[in-house]
Amino acid sequence: MQLVGKNWNIFRYLADFSHLTSIIILLYKMLRQRSCAGISLKTQILYLIVFICRYYDGIFDPPLYNIIFKLFYITTSAIFVYLMRTRLNRTYNKKHDSFNIYLLIIISLPFGYFTSKYKEISEILWTFSLWLESLAILPQLFLLRRTQRIDLLSTDYIFFLGLYRLFYILNWYLADQYKTEKK
Repeated sequence: MQLVGKNWNIFRYLADFSHLTSIIILLYKMLRQRSCAGISLKTQILYLIVFICRYYDGIFDPPLYNIIFKLFYITTSAIFVYLMRTRLNRTYNKKHDSFNIYLLIIISLPFGYFTSKYKEISEILWTFSLWLESLAILPQLFLLRRTQRIDLLSTDYIFFLGLYRLFYILNWYLADQYKTEKK
């Protein structure tokens, strides 16, 4: 089995490892402090939806690098939701985590449908997941704004999530340039 993809570039790796870093920071914060204070459950639910929609039909598609990261993203998102709803529920600030995530899902659905390249369920869900992921951080940002309680680990988590998105934009740009040059 192939370890990595053929046309990958440094920005793809930087993006993936920035995302990995953000998840590890969040997991560390929750387990070490035994708290989910300052973390939006709604953002974590949105990320779980994003990863399930994105990978539901190809979770075990090679290369191996992708399989490992896909499983990691889905598993850790589910762990975050589980921890916040059970063990760490007493530290969860439900009052301030009041962003309406149904609105984000409803907005992302038609965009996912109308901007998907093919009208197949896997392509529509994948495109929907891209739109939803771009909005998934909003409940987290609104929670931090409402509580005005920002700790270092929360800002590091958000910083690395932002870095992840920046590197993926650069990756997509470079991949598009590569395709243009090949024509």
